[in-house]
Amino acid sequence: MSPQCQQLNRLFSQSVDGNRIRVPPELEDPPEPPPDTPPFILDVLHAASTEFISSVANDFQFIEDDQNSDIMDLLLSRDKIAMSEFELLQLTMRWCDRHASNVMEYSHLFNFSAISDEQQIWFINRLPPSAKIPSLVRNGLLQSQLVLPEELRRFDLDHHNLHWKPVFKSATDRMGGFISTACRSLELFHKKLIILTVDERLTLAIYVPVKIEKASEVQVDANVRVFAFPRSQGSHSPNYRVLPTKATYRLYCDENTFRLYQLKKGNTWIFLTRSQFDDAKFRNEKSKGDRRRMKEQTVEAGANFDCRISVALDKISRDIQQYVGRVNRAGVLGAVISPPLFHLLNAMISNESIGNLRNQQPRRTVNEVSG
Repeated sequence: MSPQCQQLNRLFSQSVDGNRIRVPPELEDPPEPPPDTPPFILDVLHAASTEFISSVANDFQFIEDDQNSDIMDLLLSRDKIAMSEFELLQLTMRWCDRHASNVMEYSHLFNFSAISDEQQIWFINRLPPSAKIPSLVRNGLLQSQLVLPEELRRFDLDHHNLHWKPVFKSATDRMGGFISTACRSLELFHKKLIILTVDERLTLAIYVPVKIEKASEVQVDANVRVFAFPRSQGSHSPNYRVLPTKATYRLYCDENTFRLYQLKKGNTWIFLTRSQFDDAKFRNEKSKGDRRRMKEQTVEAGANFDCRISVALDKISRDIQQYVGRVNRAGVLGAVISPPLFHLLNAMISNESIGNLRNQQPRRTVNEVSG
């Protein structure tokens, strides 16, 4: 109830209402509290947190000393843990060094995209030389649940110089935020790769190497690439395709729609939109929370979809069109959006390399696509 506190309270109320305020000089240098003053609440919380972390550290020391590998499987498979991904990786490496185990046996339990570029390099340098490990650690696509590593290898999208870092994954993010995230990514990043599971038999990837301003029709001409991953004959299917757009192609994206088309919207290749929900099963729920939960249940059951897609498959391949059938406002089953971690000169798909694949089957050489 001191005059200074009451004055601060008035200034704070004014600032909350949007008014511009100026702190008076007498409040800029508060006096030091007397020795008998109770500790500040944030200092109390900080001390308690420090004590808790110290006690937990002893538990992790017990884990490092334990020779049972099951304890590491149990720890790494937990959804929520009060450690960063890099701290968990370091803990696992110490356990493996102590018990002569290979840390890559647990690689499927780590999200390498969640650690920084410097931490990825540190981890790779700690391991014996390998042809596969740099790609797994540096290229976030290899941990995607929508495409297999051998499928990416068909187009050399598994290369370790392609530092893709997912900003959206349907495995962890709600599909309701997919189009808005795609819109922001198209506007922010120069290079983007969008992966979509259109059907259980077909996955598409769209590579966009130009910035797309929100709610604007941008002329992309022959710069965009569309990859098709059919599941008819496994990863050795001859129907895998990568096709460039042609002259006069345009791309439009806003918070609700994504459209790739040639000259006019009537000649659309790929169209994504938010879905209208059938609310018959949850419209009568009185609680807002119950309605949300019931809505999510209908999505998980396949009765509703957050996002729908239409694709002119004849522009990709007649064989794929005949195999999959018509894709008109089909529910999107999964999606990933990945910009590169940082831009590398000629590291992504060059127009010249992709142009050689036009209307051809993908080759089985090592360096097909990327530099």
